Amino acid sequence: MNKVKLAFIAIAILTAFGGAFATTTCVQCEHSTQYYYNGIGYVEVGQYGADFDCFVTGGICTYYKPDPIGQPNVYAPCHQGAFMPL
Repeated sequence: MNKVKLAFIAIAILTAFGGAFATTTCVQCEHSTQYYYNGIGYVEVGQYGADFDCFVTGGICTYYKPDPIGQPNVYAPCHQGAFMPL
């Protein structure tokens, strides 16, 4: 009886631990500062849909910094398309 009770307690602890990680928010690039590559370097742009838009012509429209503190000079693609300031 004690072994069954111990097994249920272990399952409850593992479920709670797994549920805590399952509910953490993932980082989405839309909520980060957006950058545009102008051929020389990365330029900060405004809000998507208000200051710029991406049209479906191919390529990468904007970039973001996935780890701005640990790797401040690393940029990752965010939006696809062609950059167009509004």
